[in-house]
Amino acid sequence: MSNKKPFEVTEKAGAFVAGIRSPGAGKTLQLTEEQARYPLILGELRQPEKKPQEAKPATASNTKARKD
Repeated sequence: MSNKKPFEVTEKAGAFVAGIRSPGAGKTLQLTEEQARYPLILGELRQPEKKPQEAKPATASNTKARKD
């Protein structure tokens, strides 16, 4: 079984990327690392940017209590 990962199609891509019809710029394709290797070199694909995680709210366990 192959492990497919999402890759984002760039504006440089033509009608086909890695032998698959391109869904369009900004859309993602599920490809193996091997399938994506050459299109990544050409700039037709890029690995999608990970969304930054939201800051965790402060809890009692990680805040210091002040004694007056």
